[in-house]
Parts: sequence; structure tokens; C-alpha cells
Amino acid sequence: MLGKNIILRFSLITIPLFFAAHLLHGFDAKQLEQFRKTTKCQKCDLSNAKLANLDLSYADLSSANLSGVDLSGATLYGANLTGAILVNANLSNANLYEADLSKADIKGANFKGANLYNATWPDGKQCRQGSTGACK
Repeated sequence: MLGKNIILRFSLITIPLFFAAHLLHGFDAKQLEQFRKTTKCQKCDLSNAKLANLDLSYADLSSANLSGVDLSGATLYGANLTGAILVNANLSNANLYEADLSKADIKGANFKGANLYNATWPDGKQCRQGSTGACK
């Protein structure tokens, strides 16, 4: 009886931890691999993925779930982020020159030091020269 009780307790602890780890991990590994090969991932889930310092020029991430993603220092020159979910994403020091963020959800996103020159902001505004960290 004691052995069954220990197994039951172990199961009650490890099973929720397994599911919690999956939720914290977030992204779909197959979609991430596809994105790394093609830089196209429309409507996919890359939430919480680590994509810092990558060259993602002209990537198509339209309508993708990028919440909590780390894109710090990434090059997103001309990237299509239309309708993407970038809630709490880290885009610090990223290069978003000519990126399209039309209708993207950027609540809580970190753009500190990011180059936003000529990017299209979620409201459709074109960011002017000197837009670093915020669209001017």
C-alpha cells in the first residue's frame, strides 16, 4: 500500500509539472524548425521562442503568435509582422527597418533601442527617421 501511495503522489506532482513545462515552452517545435528553414511561418505559434540575434530579414510572420518571444538584437529588415501577437515580446536592439507591424498586438513589448525607421506601426503610421525605441 505504501508503494502505491508513493507512486500516486509522484504522479500527482510530475504530471502537472510536465504540462506546465509545455505551457511555459509555448511554441510548436515543428513550426519553429519550419521557420528556421524557410523564414515563413504565417499563423503559427512561436510563443516564448528564443530567436535573439538572428537575421530574419523579409521573414513572413503574419498573424503568428509571438507572445513572449525573444527577438532581441534580431534583424527583421522588411519582415511581415502584420497581425502578429507580440505581447510581452523582447525586440530590444532589433532592426525593424521597413518591417510591417500593421494591426499587430504589441502590448508590453520591449522596443528599447530598436530601429523602427520606415517601419509600419500597428495603427498604420509610418515611423520616421530617428525612430529608435518608439515610432515617431
